[in-house]
Amino acid sequence: MRKRGEITVFLTMILVCVWALLCGLVESARTAGARCYLRQALDSSMDSLFGQYHRKLWESYRLLGLEYGTPGDLEGEFREFLAPYLEAQNWYPLEAGEISAVRLTALTDGDGACLEEQILAYMKYGLLSTTWDELKPDEAAELFRAVKEAGAVKEAAGAYKGHAREAVKLEKALEQLNDSLEKQRKLWETGAERLRGCDGGGFLSQAARLDTELGKVPGLVKAYEKKADGLDRKLKESRKEYESRTGDLSQTVRDGLEAEIRQYEAYTDRDGERRRQVEALDGLSQQNREYVRQVMEEARSVQEYIDSWEPDDEDEDDELDEEALWRPVRARWNVYPALTLNVEFGIRDKETEGFLERVQELISGDLLALLLPEGETASEQRPDLTDAPSALCGYGKSGEAGGNSAAGLVDRLMIGEYALRYFDYYGRKPLKDGCCAYETEYLLFGHAGDRENLSSAASRLLAVREGLNLIHILSDPQKRGEAEALAVTIAGGTGLLPLVGVIKFFIMGVWALGEAVLDVRALFNGEKVPFLKTQDSWRLDLGGLVDMGKTGGNPGESSGLGQGDKGMDYKGYLRLLLFFSMGPETDFRMLDMIQSNLRAAQPGFRADHCAHAVEMSAVVCGKHLFLTPGVWKAAAGGGEQRYEMTVAVTGGYGK
Repeated sequence: MRKRGEITVFLTMILVCVWALLCGLVESARTAGARCYLRQALDSSMDSLFGQYHRKLWESYRLLGLEYGTPGDLEGEFREFLAPYLEAQNWYPLEAGEISAVRLTALTDGDGACLEEQILAYMKYGLLSTTWDELKPDEAAELFRAVKEAGAVKEAAGAYKGHAREAVKLEKALEQLNDSLEKQRKLWETGAERLRGCDGGGFLSQAARLDTELGKVPGLVKAYEKKADGLDRKLKESRKEYESRTGDLSQTVRDGLEAEIRQYEAYTDRDGERRRQVEALDGLSQQNREYVRQVMEEARSVQEYIDSWEPDDEDEDDELDEEALWRPVRARWNVYPALTLNVEFGIRDKETEGFLERVQELISGDLLALLLPEGETASEQRPDLTDAPSALCGYGKSGEAGGNSAAGLVDRLMIGEYALRYFDYYGRKPLKDGCCAYETEYLLFGHAGDRENLSSAASRLLAVREGLNLIHILSDPQKRGEAEALAVTIAGGTGLLPLVGVIKFFIMGVWALGEAVLDVRALFNGEKVPFLKTQDSWRLDLGGLVDMGKTGGNPGESSGLGQGDKGMDYKGYLRLLLFFSMGPETDFRMLDMIQSNLRAAQPGFRADHCAHAVEMSAVVCGKHLFLTPGVWKAAAGGGEQRYEMTVAVTGGYGK
C-alpha cells in the first residue's frame, strides 16, 4: 500500500509557524525585559556613582558634590558599576560598548544656580529649628523698601553735604575778597597819614602796596565766580540724580528732603544778587588801580621837586613850603573811592563749623580703628584663593555683591541663613580652623584679606545706619529745630537766610553720621541697635556731636552705647546685608570659602571638579536567545544575530 505524507508535512509546517510565532513573541518580551533590565542597571550604576559624594563637603557644608579628575574618570567608574549587571548569567545577555559623559554639570556651573538649588533643597529641612526674630519672611518686603529708601536718602544727603561744604568755601572766598578790601582800606588810611606828615617816601610805599593789593582783586573775583559756578552746576546735577531716585522714597521723607534741598537752590538764587556786586569789583579795582598810579605819579613829582630844591642864598626868607606842595596830592588821595563789599557773607563760628567737618572726615581714615572696641584689632588672615571659582568663572572682582538671583524673598532669606549658619563672621566663635576669620564679610565684598572685608562691612553698615538715622531726623521736628538753632549760631545771624538752611542740612547729615558711628560701634561691641530709631533710642545730642569733632571720634558724656535687647545685633545686620546682596557673586564667593577651607585637609580640592549632575550615553550590545540563526546558518558562517541599544541616563544631586 502506497503511503502519503501530506498531512504530516502540513502539520509540521503549522507547528514550525506556531513555534516561530511563539519564539518571536517570547523574544519580543525578552527584549522588552532586557531594555527594562538595562534601564535599571544604568540607573543603579548612576546612583552608585553619585553615592561617592565628597564626605567632607557634606559634613562641613551639607552640600553634595561628586569629585572627579576628568570626565573620563567618571566614565570609567560608571562602567565598573555597570559591569556586574552585564556579567550576570540571566535571560538578558548584554555587553557594554562605548560609554561617554555627554553633559557634565559642576557645582560652579549655571552662574550659581546649582549651588542655590542644593542650598534651598537642604534649607527646607534645615530651617525647621530656625526662628527669624530679627528678620521674618513677612517683613522682608518692608525692610527691603526701608533700606532702599535709606540708600536714596544717604546718597542725597552725601551729595548735599558736599554742596554745603562748597557753600562754606564760597563764603570763605568772599571773606578772602573782603579781607583784601579791608587791607586796601588800611593801606589807604596809612597813606593818608603819611601825606599829612609830608612823608612822601612813606606814602609812595603804602600806595605801591595798595596798587599790588588792587591787582589781586580780579583773581579773587574769578576764584569766587569759579566756586559759584561749580556749586550751581553740581546742584543741578544733584537735583537730577535726586529726582531719579524719588521712587524709592516715601511721601513723608520726600517732602522733608525737598524742603531742605530748596534751601540750597534759594542760596544760589540769592547768591546771584551778591554776584553782581562782586563782579563789579573787577572793573572798579582796575579803575582804582589807575587812580592810585596817577596819584603816585603826582607824589613822585612833588618828592623829586623837594629832593632837588635848593634855597636861594641871597634871599634869607626863601623856605620850601612842603605842606603847600603836598596839599593837592593829599586832596586827591582823600577822595579815593575805597572799595567795599556791601553784601552779607561769611561764617561767624568757624570753630564749631570746623568741628562738624572733622566728624565728616572721620570716616575717611582708618574705620576699624574708629569703630572696633578699644584694644581689639582686626584679623589679618587671607584665604587661599588659588584657582578660586569666582575668578575662574568671571566673578573674581572684589566689591559689594549685587543682584538677586534667588527667585523670591523667602529663597533669599534661606540662602542668607545658610551663609550665616556655615560661614564665620566677626564676633562669632570660629566654627572651624579656617584661613579666614570673616567669611561672611568675604561673601559680601570679596576682598582678598580679612581686614579689608571687615572695613567694607563697617563702611556699608555706616551707610545704612546714616540713611536710616537721617530719615529719623527729617521726621523729628525737635531735632530739626535744634539743627536750625546751631546753624544760626554758626552763620552768625547773617542776612543771607538760605545759608542757614544750607548749614542746617549739613548739620543734620553730620548728626546722622555721628549717630551711625555710635551704632556701628555698638554692633561691633556685641550690642543691638534698632532698625528704625525713636526719641528714646537716639543717643547723640548736638553737644556730643561737636565733642566728637573735637576729640576725633569720642562723643560727650551724654552719649551712651547701650540699647538693651532692642533691635538687631551684628549678625542681624549681616543677615540684612546678605538679603540684599544675593546673586552670582555671593554664590561663587561661598564656593571660594568652601574650596579654601577644604584644602586644609585636601590641598588639591577644586570646587569646579565637583559634579552636580551628569548625563551618560551608553551603547550596549545584546543578542537574541529565541531567534538564533540555527545550526545550518551557523555552519554557513551566519554567526549570532546581535543588536545595539543606545540609552541616555541622567544622575545628580538636584531635583
